[in-house]
Amino acid sequence: MDTSPIVHELSVRCTPEHAFEVFTSGIGEWWDPAYTGNADTFTTVTIDPRMRGQITERHSDGAEHDWGEVIAWDPPAKVAFSFTLAQDRTVPSVVRVTFVPSDAGTQVTFEHDGWNELNADARGKFTEWPHLLKRFVTAAEA
Repeated sequence: MDTSPIVHELSVRCTPEHAFEVFTSGIGEWWDPAYTGNADTFTTVTIDPRMRGQITERHSDGAEHDWGEVIAWDPPAKVAFSFTLAQDRTVPSVVRVTFVPSDAGTQVTFEHDGWNELNADARGKFTEWPHLLKRFVTAAEA
């Protein structure tokens, strides 16, 4: 059973402020609808920008899916949230993202953690983070 964090390091050609804004406020634009409850009706994902703020997937038919709750909100340096997408809602994992200034713009460290004996079976569902994070980088650099 693998409980190690899923970690991705990215270099983004923009300021940490812009990268943070695109990751959080713009998640509904860069998130791939294929990784939602219904790609045909998907309209957006929103992050309520505050501690304990909700992350919500929304659809044109009125359906909403709760993805978790903000557990760290420190713009433009860090955001973290509990994460229940495609998992048992009673045992969420945790996503942490940091944004550090670099010579190229911003070094982004993405970490999907919080795996334990109760939720590690779901860890294998998250092999597509590189695809999603590439969409984030493209949006941040646009």
